[in-house]
Amino acid sequence: MTKDLVKHNINFLEYPLWFQDDRLAQTSEDGMVWTDIQGYVYRAGYKPPVKTDAIFLLYLLLQSQRSNYAETLTLSRYQVLQDCGFGTDAGWYDRLEESLKRWKMVGILFEGTFYDDKEYKAMNFGIIDGWEIRKEDKALKIWFSPRFIEMMRGNGFFKYIKFSEFKQLRSSLATRLYEILSKSFYLGDTFSVEACLLAEKIPMKERYAAHIVPKIRAAVARINKSTNSRFDFSTRPSDQEKRKTILCFRKLTEAASDPVPAPKPKEKSPLDIPQTDEVKALIALLPPERQNQRTILEIILGFYQIHGTAYVARNIRYTRKHATKNFRPYLLKALRGDFGLAMEEDEEVNRQTREKETKRIDEITIKQVEDSRRRRLEEEAQKRARAYIAGLAQVEKAVLEREALASMPEKIRQQVERNGVGARIMMTLAMDRVAIARLEAAKVREQPSLPSVEATE
Repeated sequence: MTKDLVKHNINFLEYPLWFQDDRLAQTSEDGMVWTDIQGYVYRAGYKPPVKTDAIFLLYLLLQSQRSNYAETLTLSRYQVLQDCGFGTDAGWYDRLEESLKRWKMVGILFEGTFYDDKEYKAMNFGIIDGWEIRKEDKALKIWFSPRFIEMMRGNGFFKYIKFSEFKQLRSSLATRLYEILSKSFYLGDTFSVEACLLAEKIPMKERYAAHIVPKIRAAVARINKSTNSRFDFSTRPSDQEKRKTILCFRKLTEAASDPVPAPKPKEKSPLDIPQTDEVKALIALLPPERQNQRTILEIILGFYQIHGTAYVARNIRYTRKHATKNFRPYLLKALRGDFGLAMEEDEEVNRQTREKETKRIDEITIKQVEDSRRRRLEEEAQKRARAYIAGLAQVEKAVLEREALASMPEKIRQQVERNGVGARIMMTLAMDRVAIARLEAAKVREQPSLPSVEATE
């Protein structure tokens, strides 16, 4: 038997032990519950495990299998990280502990749907009972759930998963599909399933065949490229319901050798960079001196294939803004934690605040312009009124004063008649208003009227 083949219970290939959505996992510290319509209930009391956690768990199962399915393991954390293909910096030590926290809080319930090749059973169990880091030598000690280890023995109902292939599949979707396909050809070399049903089993966010099929096709291509497994993929309409799409998989002869041979010392194959506008735009976001660095481009492409353009772009911008040195590890940490999301949300809040402030300033400016124009018109009208009053004969001016007095409110008129405080100013202003009204009325009378219909005839 190949040394990295892990014996895996088929029930845990059919139903998910981990999930694809990293962002959902990061925002689900209080846990989540996922149920399958066939009676599989997955409870995570903490963040649900994702692809990285699945690699750790499969590695731990491989070590248990090598030790005759030991329920207790004592391992070097450095060795775990190295064998899983991860880094050995402090961040990855933290990520390993984070993974153990997640698996400790996972509970599985089969409501009469666990099949052991003889009958369906109902059962409830966990994955890891406990773990600790020993104080004296920093070694990692793990206690598996005995029931979980017993089921992983398979008892005749199992398939082998190749650990080296599992961890090198970058795409979470391709990895989950790899699990499902590995157990699906027990009746021959063909396997067919309705598109939406497969999407629920994986599970995928997509709910329509038109969206599901392209992603499954890309995942199959990635499996064919990155593993020894080979599958042909096609689709056809359902015989029963033409609106439904059947996904057809055919197992081909496996490749004779590892599809990713170990590179010769100091030699690396050219990096295959997709020549798309999206990838070019992401590379352009990097500092000029970083745009041709292979290690950084590999990081960018890996996360782009899993999370898409917007996710990678915001984390590049975050790194450029905050990393004063150690750009590469800073970028990798930002991409793993999606630190750019908070920055993007803050930028959106700031943008909205700036828009509101700009709008407020515009409104104030418009009001100031309107007020200035109104005051100018009032001053011009007052000048014309004063000139008009100055040109009146004494008798006409007396008539104007009486009109002004009559236009005043009762209390003000009485104060003016008593020659009270401010009487002269109030009389002057009232006379200005009457004069302005007279001038406006005269202006209207002087405007030529439009000819009537009768006059034109």
